[in-house]
Amino acid sequence: MKKLVPIFIQILSVLSPFLAAKLAFKLFSHPRRKPRSDEEMAFIPTGKQVTFLSNRKARTWGKGPVIWLLHGWESRGSTFYKLIPLLVEKGYQVIAWDGPAHGESPGDTSNVPGHAHALSIDMNEKLFTEPIAILGHSFGGATLAVLSKIHKMPAKVIIVSAPTRILGVFERFKQLIKLGEKASQRFIQMSEKYSGYTFEDVSLTNNDISVLSDTLIIHDIGDDVIPYEDFEALKDTWQSGQFITTENLGHRMTIKDPEMLDTIVGFIE
Repeated sequence: MKKLVPIFIQILSVLSPFLAAKLAFKLFSHPRRKPRSDEEMAFIPTGKQVTFLSNRKARTWGKGPVIWLLHGWESRGSTFYKLIPLLVEKGYQVIAWDGPAHGESPGDTSNVPGHAHALSIDMNEKLFTEPIAILGHSFGGATLAVLSKIHKMPAKVIIVSAPTRILGVFERFKQLIKLGEKASQRFIQMSEKYSGYTFEDVSLTNNDISVLSDTLIIHDIGDDVIPYEDFEALKDTWQSGQFITTENLGHRMTIKDPEMLDTIVGFIE
């Protein structure tokens, strides 16, 4: 079935660019809820579940200065099961938040601006003290571009394996589903009208968080999900920040590798 979708969209792009764009937009904004790993399943009960007024969920561990963790696309807060114990051991309270349509939170659609606004709403509920740090992995890192526009940023910001140019994310998606050029233009119009932001508005390259917070940016040179060029583009456009290149960790192991976890904890401390 997956192999037939690009063929169908390619044909539909010719017959009706509008309908092709509409279908592409639906696919683009509907994350799948993937099963948790055995390690995550064993770790989840050790945390306390929190329900916000929005009915979105988070789990919290530890006591002390607050750190928020933001997961990637089609992921959930429990993906940080290797990092959380290290932070708790150092005397921090960790909030692993499930964004809209992810993890245990309700919803079936998500995008970068919506994710950021939802996070701001839940943070403003003041169930926790102001965070001293926030970490975003992949899609969660991209979310910080919009969050920096609408919410006070903490002293420390960590961005791991994140797309820094949202147009690039769309271009890769367009190639994957074989969306035609006219349909692509319609898609961009739909996306920007729906979110109220242009792709440039929500890109990290156009939102220099390093002028607001002490920043650490980590990316693997062999990342096969988000190209290393996104990391280089951020390095070229931001005024400051600590940029770390890793090797042989790919896209997901950057938040599980012992050396990188020590680096993250050390940066926060």
